[in-house]
Amino acid sequence: MKIKNIASRMLTPKPSEFISAHTDMFLKRLKPRPFVVDYIKGVYDNNVKPNVTSDTVTLSVLTDTHAKAIASASYYGINGARHIIEANNVSDAVNLDLNVHLGDLIDGSDKPEISRGLLQFAVENYQKSKAPFYLLEGNHDENDKYDEHRFFGSASFHRDDYDSLVTKYNFEQPDIFRLNPVSKVGWYDKGDIRIVFIDTSDIPYILSNGSKKYDFKKVRGVREQQLEDLIKILENTIDKHVIVMGHANIVSPSGRSALNFNGDLVQQLLVSFNNKTSGQLKNELTGDFGVNLRYDFSSTGISKVTTYICGHMHYEKNYKVSEINHIILNCSALMGKKHGLTTDYNKKWDRRYNEISELAGYFINIDPNKLRLQIFGYGAATRYVSFEI
Repeated sequence: MKIKNIASRMLTPKPSEFISAHTDMFLKRLKPRPFVVDYIKGVYDNNVKPNVTSDTVTLSVLTDTHAKAIASASYYGINGARHIIEANNVSDAVNLDLNVHLGDLIDGSDKPEISRGLLQFAVENYQKSKAPFYLLEGNHDENDKYDEHRFFGSASFHRDDYDSLVTKYNFEQPDIFRLNPVSKVGWYDKGDIRIVFIDTSDIPYILSNGSKKYDFKKVRGVREQQLEDLIKILENTIDKHVIVMGHANIVSPSGRSALNFNGDLVQQLLVSFNNKTSGQLKNELTGDFGVNLRYDFSSTGISKVTTYICGHMHYEKNYKVSEINHIILNCSALMGKKHGLTTDYNKKWDRRYNEISELAGYFINIDPNKLRLQIFGYGAATRYVSFEI
């Protein structure tokens, strides 16, 4: 009987091995669909290209692809990874300036070896693209959704997994900058335009009896080191139009913090930069999220932060707080109309697998001469919206 059981275990692959093999198969088989590529390129050629000049910055932007190791026709699945392939295929064909993913590359609900594979696959696709890229960390990218459903407490991702799989590759590119080798604040420059990237999932990795002290999926925040780096970057930003990008919205339409920690301080800093003031950035917290910093924006010329762009909410919205436009872009992952977790916004799009509504993405064109930022959406996204910068 024991011999039979041993033989059975040897001949039957572990579920993780089975799933991992199928994931590899899915990923290797993923190709850009001609009808999707033609559609996205048509949006670029007809709507975006007439606005492109040597002075403008044009980006391809995706967010919340929530890749999972299943072939789903109703909700999330491997199709999020395919959208990255298709968007980057078009980016290469039209020579865009920059590819951006605003976070939640993965759903974070798969076994760790699978989630790591999905992250690696996404990064490799961006690396193969002609344009430089920046991949922001989302609140699902540390695989905490998987940890929530386990019956024993241990973290499925190690401290440096995400950084070694994703973050470090942002900064290996000559067009992407940061102040020091551990900074989580990056930036990209072209002419009079500066795009700054900030990590809204800057949560300390602290273990307590094997599990994480903070649930990365539920907690969003910005710590003092990022704010200090942001101050230094802005203090040395002279005569630039500045756009800031992150995964999650930092403040609500009423101006209250939309992060668990310090979203309001990021907003306060951006407003102080626009007002050319000096002062102190401080909160009443101690420990992991305490902040006490000085800043001086009196010598930044005519620089101004006009726009903060993010994803996370799985709908579209824009609002202005203290003269800064806050723009939320829609989820690129499939959200079928009949699924219980689909947002009302996406139910209205009636998104369907293998149709144009399956995907959602954007081209953003920033024109410093016309003082205009234009967003051209495709799939389950608003077709056009324009903002002054």
